[in-house]
Amino acid sequence: MLNLEYFQSLFGQESTEIRCRKVLDEISPAINRLFEGFIEQTGISLGNEYYIRNYDMTLSTTYHDSRNPTNAEKKKNSDIGKKYFVGLYRKVDEKEHNIFTLELNGFSELLLIHTDINLLPFWAWVKNESINMVLESIPSPYEIFTGWKEKDIIPKDELVSFVKGCVKSRKRPWFQVGRSLPLEAQIDEDTLVKHLFEVWENLSLFRTYLNDEINTSKRANEALGILASARSIKETELMGREYNLEITSLEDYKSNGKRQAFHLYDSDQLLTKGFLYYFEHHEKFSPFQTIMIQIEGHNHIFTNVREILGQGTKQWWITKSFTTHNLDNHQVMSEAMGLLNRHGIEAKGNEYRVGSFDNESRLFIEGNDQVKKNFIDAALLFAHASRKLELPSEEVSGSIEDIDKDTEPGISEDLEPNFRIEEIFQSILDSQFTFSKGIIRDLHLNLTALDDKHFVLLSGISGTGKTQLCRLYANAVYGLEYESENPYFTIIPVRPDWTDASALFGYYSSFEKRYVKTEFLEVILNALKEREKPHFILLDEMNLARVEYYLSDYLSAVESRKEIPLHQDNLITDIPKKILIPPNVYLLGTINVDETTHTISDKVLDRAFVMTLSDVDFETFWDKADQELKVLLEREFFLLKKLHNILLEFDLHFGYRTMNEMLQKLYANLQFPDDFQMDSLEALDRVISEKVLTKIRGDERVSDMLGKIEEWLKENLSSSSISLQHVERMQKELDYYGATQFWR
Repeated sequence: MLNLEYFQSLFGQESTEIRCRKVLDEISPAINRLFEGFIEQTGISLGNEYYIRNYDMTLSTTYHDSRNPTNAEKKKNSDIGKKYFVGLYRKVDEKEHNIFTLELNGFSELLLIHTDINLLPFWAWVKNESINMVLESIPSPYEIFTGWKEKDIIPKDELVSFVKGCVKSRKRPWFQVGRSLPLEAQIDEDTLVKHLFEVWENLSLFRTYLNDEINTSKRANEALGILASARSIKETELMGREYNLEITSLEDYKSNGKRQAFHLYDSDQLLTKGFLYYFEHHEKFSPFQTIMIQIEGHNHIFTNVREILGQGTKQWWITKSFTTHNLDNHQVMSEAMGLLNRHGIEAKGNEYRVGSFDNESRLFIEGNDQVKKNFIDAALLFAHASRKLELPSEEVSGSIEDIDKDTEPGISEDLEPNFRIEEIFQSILDSQFTFSKGIIRDLHLNLTALDDKHFVLLSGISGTGKTQLCRLYANAVYGLEYESENPYFTIIPVRPDWTDASALFGYYSSFEKRYVKTEFLEVILNALKEREKPHFILLDEMNLARVEYYLSDYLSAVESRKEIPLHQDNLITDIPKKILIPPNVYLLGTINVDETTHTISDKVLDRAFVMTLSDVDFETFWDKADQELKVLLEREFFLLKKLHNILLEFDLHFGYRTMNEMLQKLYANLQFPDDFQMDSLEALDRVISEKVLTKIRGDERVSDMLGKIEEWLKENLSSSSISLQHVERMQKELDYYGATQFWR
């Protein structure tokens, strides 16, 4: 006999330590023994694919943490131990899927017997219009719950709208499909086992649909893997011209997919760089396995891989659309499909075919490389037809104006901002750049802590990614990749001749009788029209001019919330006479400190958060480097890092950009034929003299540093190295003149 009322009292224990220990000692053995006996009676064979998992590990870890004085305070108010579960799971492609669970939930005081699934299967069933059949497979007394703690019931007739709402808001809840009993009184073990068999039997058809969805996902992921692994494509011919094509190795992308970069070269000149994305699901647009191709920051192909699954051979036809604000979309489509046909990719109407998939062999009939090449060629031709990329050609493709937006169905929605730190952090973490959690968190706080003032200055040595961080953050807010165009992020390079506010806000020309607008003013005007959208402005190298001269009007307006006067001409209608700085303007500025820049006045510093990006994390940088480069240049990277550490002692170290450019030159040298290659140490010597030593200058304070560099060079390079000659020469100049620099 199981005393459910007593179990509930254990869940209600105030002490986390006592609660976890009691649940482990008294609930876990009884529930596990009963559930394991039930599974044995079902005839399911446990092993690598099916297995039982319970809550014991979490409870045990929490119990020991709560006894540790270091963690005890954190665990004091923990909810761990207020529920218990044991479940049957299925592992497919290293992914865990719950099949059946017995849960005792102390939050809702319920005993639940259910299948626990995330949003994706329900989203897929809604998308492929099989949701009604799935819901009919759930007997009417059974319910759909959601919530980790307290359980909310979702009526079946509201499930579709609930799922759509979750997709739109990017929420990813879990659902429990089954029945519940009150967690009270007592229950005979045989009676509970009877309930388990009853629910198991009544949910058998639902589990069939779930397993079908799991198996379909597995097959679709396999098809994605086939295309992702094809890398032997070296060239292509477009518009009568031959190009070299380079496809990089596959890299993890976020938590739901992978991506590959591809580069299109005309001889040795890079024309464009694109990305192939292989999504297990697209977090915003599709629950299905998806291929997306991006060129020049625009998505040109977005298609569902499941289209080719089924029986026999399936033709992969993809629907294409062009969405524009002010152009003839039919003309754009006609040109694009004509280009595909002329390049051997069958197209008709608004559809085109990239290949044929044999579901028996699970291979593409045309060959995996050819189908992947068709994808890339089609994307490049779409980019050309939409004037996003101009491919050299003697063909006349028609006259089409610039297209504002070129997206696949469902991707033409307005960009929506999202300031959730978790998603911003993950987006930046998934990029090719290296920034610590602390830096990202600090920038986020500095930009969002004040409701009506957003002004951040980023200083530090050159090459630490100040500009990249600003772009990454602004794009992350809108759910965009680093390479994507963001209409709400503007970079404005500061000029040394900026001496007043007209550099930002423009001026009235009495000679031309018109108002001369600036890019900065355009952003402010747009921000006033779209107050619900954050507008990011980056003033790059903002202390090339005196900041207080050109920015004073802006700072005063933000501080006082007063308008800035622009002009007094009643005939000017496109520019207001006065302008207010709305609170949805986020101003960032990068600062470099050298002899070409000005110091920042206290007036400016008082109104800004100032961040310093001088620390570099070359370990993480190296982890993200291309695998082929890492194999070839491990020794050189180690040596450059040692040199960096010497410079770091004197705050004269270099950043990511310098390290990356040195490694890229060393890597390019190794691609030469043997009779053209420099010796690896000679090449290292060259990049050190060209990228590191050039910034050394100073008085007797750099003497110790030069001595250490000289010692390092003698240990690691030849005695005739160019770098050593420079250092010895600077040491002599320092001894004689009391000051030195790299340049003679």
